[in-house]
Amino acid sequence: MRLILGNLLLTISEWYSFFLVSQLSLFIFPALYGVVIFALGFIGRIAGSVVFGYVGDRFNRKVAIFSTSLTLVASSLLIILFYNYYSIITFRFLQGLSLGGEWGGASTLVVEAYRDSKFRGLATSIVQLAVPVSVILSSISIFLLSVFSLEEWRFSLIFSIVVSLISIWLIRDMKSINIESSYSFPILTAIRKDWGNILKAIGIKISESANFYILTSLIFSRHVPTTEVSAIVTLAVSLQLVLLPMFGYLSDLIGRRFVVFIGAVVMLFGSISFSLSLILGETLLSVSDASLYAPQSSLFTELFDKKYRFTASNLSYQVASIIGGTLAPIVLKVTGYGIPTVVLPYIFVTLLSVALVEETKGKRLK
Repeated sequence: MRLILGNLLLTISEWYSFFLVSQLSLFIFPALYGVVIFALGFIGRIAGSVVFGYVGDRFNRKVAIFSTSLTLVASSLLIILFYNYYSIITFRFLQGLSLGGEWGGASTLVVEAYRDSKFRGLATSIVQLAVPVSVILSSISIFLLSVFSLEEWRFSLIFSIVVSLISIWLIRDMKSINIESSYSFPILTAIRKDWGNILKAIGIKISESANFYILTSLIFSRHVPTTEVSAIVTLAVSLQLVLLPMFGYLSDLIGRRFVVFIGAVVMLFGSISFSLSLILGETLLSVSDASLYAPQSSLFTELFDKKYRFTASNLSYQVASIIGGTLAPIVLKVTGYGIPTVVLPYIFVTLLSVALVEETKGKRLK
């Protein structure tokens, strides 16, 4: 349980800082600069999946996880102490780099620790709770900043630093997992040996990424008071505190694939409802996101061989985040297209991918 709590807190620190800047980038910075800041974090995430995945799969999981946390702490201190456009760009990339390694690392550690359990979906979905908790915290931070001073937003990152240090203390004694791998570059091995599963994982993830950043970031660009938007986002995402463990548990009963299918269908209705009622649309998209997201940690890590599990699960996740999480909100913001028009192709790809991927519920892990 200490392992789950430590990884949960570490993941909260990562997502909180990432979401805070993602939300702020779309309305406090000049338009072009804000888009660059928003996208740069996702580019860093892909780099992080490769860099920290190499360490985790080639040498040691524990060293990789600790390194992601220290990267976040160092980059947060950088922007607090040396605040300018250059430090923001550097911080955003390092922030993405850190998150790009941490998500897959935390998921891999929990799945491997509970490899003999029938409830891996539930165990990993508890770590996934970091996402709604972080969105709630970042939205509350933006609400408070909008009341007092948005210009001082960087000091909100002190929270990330404190939580990161606490999480390091909690997982300091976790069993160090050494990987005896003959593969010099796990990413190349994963692409060569398992490119099909990588593509399927990307396809499963992209609609959830598009869904999530429409739900939590694009909404701030609407002509609605910031305080009102923050409240709506906080309430909608709060539902996931219950829904994520519920869908995680459900994936252990009826399978990962069927839970993802439910989320894709609900996403379609949510995207249509968004233009009719902001609150209804946000609620449905939140339910959809929980159903799509809850099984991802277990499904992605269960798909891949342990010798490149850290890298492959992370890479699939982060590439999909670029395609869905970055592209969809930017297209919507720049073109003015309706949400259903933009997200329908994502939903189709996810349904196709989930139909093709193997069911991993109950799969025996080495």
